Amino acid sequence: MESKPTTPFNRQAIFSVVLAVLTLISFCVGVAPIPLSSLVCYPSAVLLGLASLWMGAAALREMRQTGERGRRLALVSLWSVGFIILAILCFTTIMILLFPYVVDTLRAWWNQIHYS
Repeated sequence: MESKPTTPFNRQAIFSVVLAVLTLISFCVGVAPIPLSSLVCYPSAVLLGLASLWMGAAALREMRQTGERGRRLALVSLWSVGFIILAILCFTTIMILLFPYVVDTLRAWWNQIHYS
């Protein structure tokens, strides 16, 4: 019994998923309460996410022409990275809006400790 040859997975789709996972890891480390980690992790998550979006879109375009497999991988990477970038924008906006309150609170605590 001979097996029917299957079309291979699109390499760009696989690479797009790998970049999406790296984006998720970078975002999660940026959210973790590690001092100043967000300054490094958020920009790297955005760059990795944009690369994943680009690779996923290119993979979908290429698969339409060649008939390779991996459409679901490309779509999962596109959707997940889109959600992660939206979450990064929300977290960044919240941090910018809360910054004056954090500074005032830290200043009040410092004055309380320093003048007590």
